[in-house]
Amino acid sequence: MKNYTIHFLIVTILSALLGFTGLEYPGATVVRLICLFAGIGLMISCLDAVIISRKQRNAKKKSELKR
Repeated sequence: MKNYTIHFLIVTILSALLGFTGLEYPGATVVRLICLFAGIGLMISCLDAVIISRKQRNAKKKSELKR
């Protein structure tokens, strides 16, 4: 999931710029929903990266303590 963090960031920024600029067009609601879901995906992928890095750090500490 952390491999998609940049993709979610780009989609979130682009859809936020298109959806929340105040312009009225037929697809504005859809773009706003895409922004919402991409933002949620971005948060999940960032949390996933943090959790995985902590697990790897803890595993490395445990292996060093066993030596």
